Amino acid sequence: MLLTYVVLLMTLLFSLQVQSNSNTNHDLFTINVTEAAGPVPQKSTLRLFKRLYENLDIDPTLVYLPSKRGLAMVNTGEIDAEAYRFASVGQRYANLIRVEEPIGVGNTGFFCVQLAQCDLSKKQKIAMLVGFERAKDICTQFALSCEYVSSAKALVKLLDKGLVQSILATTLEGKQIICQASQDTYFFKLEASLVRYGYHFIHRKHHALAPKLAENLRTMRKQGWLNSDRSLIQQTQYDCGKEVVIL
Repeated sequence: MLLTYVVLLMTLLFSLQVQSNSNTNHDLFTINVTEAAGPVPQKSTLRLFKRLYENLDIDPTLVYLPSKRGLAMVNTGEIDAEAYRFASVGQRYANLIRVEEPIGVGNTGFFCVQLAQCDLSKKQKIAMLVGFERAKDICTQFALSCEYVSSAKALVKLLDKGLVQSILATTLEGKQIICQASQDTYFFKLEASLVRYGYHFIHRKHHALAPKLAENLRTMRKQGWLNSDRSLIQQTQYDCGKEVVIL
């Protein structure tokens, strides 16, 4: 009788442990949101990723961490996925797997304080984030004086102090920069040669999810969830009281 009781007790404890582990795996799937989204993930961003993982029985939690720290934690597996990065960034981390379907497009161009300052036929002083692909080529092509900084906050300071005439950034990066800057109106001039596509990255322990996520993204693009088919005006409506005039 005692032996039967012990066996039943052990079976119950094992069952509870398995259930607990299952719940933990289901509930705790964290996605680091890129800096372009700002210090607090937007509701639209949360909706997008909940939709992306919905049919995988995963309810993701979005977290915000500084750029390099967030990527490092995804690379070590402390965080499960990276919301959005350009391919060149993600490929620097050995444990990140790229979902082979773009989650968005980064239209790149010059955000200018004044209309005349977007006239790149004149020698201008501009700033951009460190690591911007082909940045040096653009600076040479347009005979620009370029300054490279490590954060959006640093770009904002340069703009507000009048130390640069414009910044080179994607419309996604522009959201964080322009929304923190002091003026109410800015101008944007697209540089078509610098259009870049962004991808969702997951830690390699979740590699089995990659093809399913790619299929979900293809479906979501057809349904209008992604920004690929949105106009520049739509992509620069930042909903923070700032106006961006497209040139």
